[in-house]
Amino acid sequence: MKRIRLYINKIKNNYYAKIPDIIAKQMNLSNGKSIEVSIINDKNEEQIEIWDLHAEDIDSITFEISNDVHTMNMYNRIYVPEKFRFFFPDHRKEFLMITNVGNIKTHITTNGYFTKGLRQWFHLNGPIMPKDKIKMSIYDEETLQYEMKYIKYNENNN
Repeated sequence: MKRIRLYINKIKNNYYAKIPDIIAKQMNLSNGKSIEVSIINDKNEEQIEIWDLHAEDIDSITFEISNDVHTMNMYNRIYVPEKFRFFFPDHRKEFLMITNVGNIKTHITTNGYFTKGLRQWFHLNGPIMPKDKIKMSIYDEETLQYEMKYIKYNENNN
């Protein structure tokens, strides 16, 4: 089972958990439906599986490069849209990203960028352009290894 983070918001003295849109869509959630959630705390990283979601497990995501490519190319960083950030470890944890230029030890920033270690990747693959895609796959969840594939947009093949 893939662990995800739910963000808690307090609205008028009530607490609400925000489920990532991609998970809600895949589970066909709508207003009034219920789900079961395992609760963990920061001191105990063990999570007990209380529901069977194996068919819905997400082991890869694909997202398009946004139109703000000037900033990404200038600063050698890749923006991850908010709806996909649940897929990665918390911003305080580094992970290994396996790429076509080798392994890169990086993390996702609080504002959704991969920045650390991408200079050589951009030198070989850049510049990135709108409509290009990034595919991220879990290579080994226990050791926090992800594989990144860059898919250049081609008008003929999309």
